[in-house]
Amino acid sequence: MRILAADIGGTNSRFACVEIDGLSSVSMGEPYVFPTWLDSIGSLHDLLDHFQHNAPAEIADLGHYRAVSLGVAGAVDLGQATLPNIPWDIDLASAGNIPDIFLLNDFVAQAHACLDEDLLDQLEPVRPGTGFGPGSIAIIGAGTGLGHAALKPLAGRRVVIGSQSGHTTFAFHGPEERTIERFLISRTGKKWISNDDVISGAGAVLIHECLSGELASPAEALTTASGNTQTCAMFSRFYARACRNYCLAMHPVEKLIITGGIAAKNPHLVRCKEFSQEFNDADHYRHLLESIPIYLNTDPGLGIRGAAIHAWQELGG
Repeated sequence: MRILAADIGGTNSRFACVEIDGLSSVSMGEPYVFPTWLDSIGSLHDLLDHFQHNAPAEIADLGHYRAVSLGVAGAVDLGQATLPNIPWDIDLASAGNIPDIFLLNDFVAQAHACLDEDLLDQLEPVRPGTGFGPGSIAIIGAGTGLGHAALKPLAGRRVVIGSQSGHTTFAFHGPEERTIERFLISRTGKKWISNDDVISGAGAVLIHECLSGELASPAEALTTASGNTQTCAMFSRFYARACRNYCLAMHPVEKLIITGGIAAKNPHLVRCKEFSQEFNDADHYRHLLESIPIYLNTDPGLGIRGAAIHAWQELGG
């Protein structure tokens, strides 16, 4: 089955031709990548139009595909998506004359990709653990925003569970963190700060400014090359807190997969002692968290693969 699959993020959109004949038989071509925030793009119709007019000819013709499947960074319901980090929303009714088009949350797409157990073996181990199986596979990742999803065991198979936990309130602890909270509120103009506000590229920039008084890009703020040890340590602590909370929500957890561009480009953030100490800090449940194996995904095409797998399943694969 030939599917045009896409991962539409708050920074970039990635489209690729995917040929699929089963969970362990997925072949993905080179993605065509372009900024989601182009001035010419203000709707799904514009996005697809840009792809068709600018992508390489061998993948640009929508008529060559059995289906189109779009993973998007936002809440999805009944063919519509609310996109918090993009200035327009999606309604499949505006897609035009495409017979089979599917819309799903980008982390729901990542979870679908993890249905392929061979793919799980290719992830980079962060730390070992026995886990609790059969249990949840918890997936969380920071980039432009913070995404969550899980695979839950059910009658010998796994089902995908979506989440918008990135948009729940982030819990700050102690005087130092309260200072950061007040700084984020003053900069964002919000009444309260979400996980998405903190554990994201934009969050890293503000945390770094609060701690150092310096302006920096997300890449500059989170690199160890510039000696930003305080920023990195604080961001790692916050990232681990979000991971811990999600694993407790999804208990029992068989494994935790950390994905997204921030950890892929800065693996030190999830391999440091600050991350481990914060992740394990849960009083009576500490032993449960210490047992969870943690893996890192560095493949930016995971969501594209998962979007294609979702379409394949929906079409009877």
